[in-house]
Amino acid sequence: MERADEPAENLRQTLEWLRKELSEMQVQDQRLLLTLRHLHSVLEELRAASAHWEDARSSGAPSPIRARAGSEGRSHQPPSLGGLAQLLRGEESRRSSLP
Repeated sequence: MERADEPAENLRQTLEWLRKELSEMQVQDQRLLLTLRHLHSVLEELRAASAHWEDARSSGAPSPIRARAGSEGRSHQPPSLGGLAQLLRGEESRRSSLP
């Protein structure tokens, strides 16, 4: 036999669960925003580098890529891209935790 306060208790537990889920979603949204901002800055850096290389190429100057190849390793990534990959690997996936 059900008690009279059980529906109220179930509602309280459900609201508590919803508050917890919303709080977790806010944290995840903040992380995604930081990742998006970082991606935006990396894209801006790449655009600027690409424009520089295109300008140097069209002016007849030696290729910046060839000039850099002698002083840097061929598999070297810009630090911002390596950090981005690490950031993306560290992100947790959203899990479902139904009450």
